Amino acid sequence: MPDETNPPKPQNAASPNPQRGDNSPWTPLTIICFGLAVILASMAAAFLTVYMLDQAREVLQEQEKALKPGAEYLAAAPATLLLLIGVATLTIGTLRWALYGHDGRGAGVAVLDTQHKQLGEITNRLMISETAKKVAYRVEDIRLLRETIEQDIARKEFDAALVLVKILADTYGRIEESEAYRERIEAARHEQLENRVGHEVARLDEMLNRNDFPRASRHASRIKRLFPTIDSVQEIDQLVRDAKDQHKHDLERQFLDAARNEDVAGAMALLKELDRYLSPLEAKQFEEVARGVIGKQRDNLGVQFKLAVHDKEWLSAVRVGEQIVREFPNTRMADEVRGMLDLLRERAAGQQAAAATA
Repeated sequence: MPDETNPPKPQNAASPNPQRGDNSPWTPLTIICFGLAVILASMAAAFLTVYMLDQAREVLQEQEKALKPGAEYLAAAPATLLLLIGVATLTIGTLRWALYGHDGRGAGVAVLDTQHKQLGEITNRLMISETAKKVAYRVEDIRLLRETIEQDIARKEFDAALVLVKILADTYGRIEESEAYRERIEAARHEQLENRVGHEVARLDEMLNRNDFPRASRHASRIKRLFPTIDSVQEIDQLVRDAKDQHKHDLERQFLDAARNEDVAGAMALLKELDRYLSPLEAKQFEEVARGVIGKQRDNLGVQFKLAVHDKEWLSAVRVGEQIVREFPNTRMADEVRGMLDLLRERAAGQQAAAATA
């Protein structure tokens, strides 16, 4: 009965030295040696048989007798049998040597042994605890973390780099090194943001130089949304408002100067531009000046129209007449001009055709 107090230990499949059932003493080398021994024995038996037959013949000749038929064959049978057994044994041993090697295990068994050992190593590694793995691969893991952080910084992937920096500090205790990385990342991020902010502000300046204030206002709001952590852009919409107010004040001054110098055409152009920026309350302070400029402009256009009709300059008459209708549509002068425009266009067309054929 097996000893219940000390039960046999089960054999581990991954053990590097498992028990095998192929430890037979009859290896190919042993079989070949046995075959050679049998062949040598058969040769000895054949020599002994020949010697004994010669002695038997001499004795029989003295007695004037002869060997019985088949006696020689019968005497040679043991030696012949031993020779056949030896040759067969030698052939079998040679074939087994060729197939399985001198020890009878063969190349396949050697490969299995190698795989067995590798499987054992893998099993041992898998059985290592996570803490042991961290200790064993600590240096390699830290090196890989450093390389990856450097690559993330170079690619400007700062958030990903910060995650790895935290692992470097929390897992591997590299607090000073992680803080150095943090400072580098923050500096690189700040530099990148400053460059982007500078580019966006340059675009804003171009819009302000073109006096495109609606678009500039939208772009300023976009800058604030893109860079909420940058203090310098939080009041950028005030920059747009200040530029707009300054442009409005410049237009007001230029308009008053043009009106004072009786530059009617320039004052009218400035008045149209100024009308885009003045509120109704602000426009009241310019009503008198604007009314005078508009009146002079209307009178000037009326005089130009009459002179063009009088001088039969039909093309000029049509151009000035259309301007009167466009700028002063509700005046009596505009009604009179409308009644004449069709005839003036016909005469202008005829005048152009005559000039082309001349």
